[in-house]
Amino acid sequence: MSRRPGPDFNQSNGHGRAAFLNDAKPTMSNLFFSPAETQSAAELKKKFLGTCRAEKLSYCLVVREMDNPALSLLHQEDFSELLASYGGGAGTGDRLPLVVYRVYPETGREEMIRGSRIIGLNSRALRNLAGIGNDSFVYNYMQSQINGFAGTALGAFGSAQNQNGLPASVVAPSLLFEELEVRGARGEAKRLPLLPPPPMSPAK
Repeated sequence: MSRRPGPDFNQSNGHGRAAFLNDAKPTMSNLFFSPAETQSAAELKKKFLGTCRAEKLSYCLVVREMDNPALSLLHQEDFSELLASYGGGAGTGDRLPLVVYRVYPETGREEMIRGSRIIGLNSRALRNLAGIGNDSFVYNYMQSQINGFAGTALGAFGSAQNQNGLPASVVAPSLLFEELEVRGARGEAKRLPLLPPPPMSPAK
């Protein structure tokens, strides 16, 4: 399908996109999630801490940043399992978040943790939403145009070659889940760097 009108329709449907010298394929460009009922950041955090206290949990988790599911996999067996699950028609939903904090409900203190792994984070998990924020976050990536990848969940893996990738964006709000399974990452955690990162601006 392309943007070119044809005998069955007299105007473009806007679904077909193509990289340089590639055939047009049904590919997402900008995807917006717009909930009907939202809550402010303060209201969402209050509900988050209240739910944690009601469940009598010593702490709950806040994920501040996620990564591309393919680029964030550190082990070959993880990548093989992910490809096999998508090949079956639906991903397992295993994700490796980049920035995770442990929040203690009694004091509100936050503590960064390492080596977490979210299990079963797929479309079915959206049924267990306890709240949705009124904010918006943008995730930009290159959508792959390779045959067998374009128009599927594997397309989010992108491509290292610019001629085979198309820019795409997903815009979504903060989400409060009633329950998610979180495990430790496989293998030994990577050691922290010995030296601090270099400055982003030249020294005065």
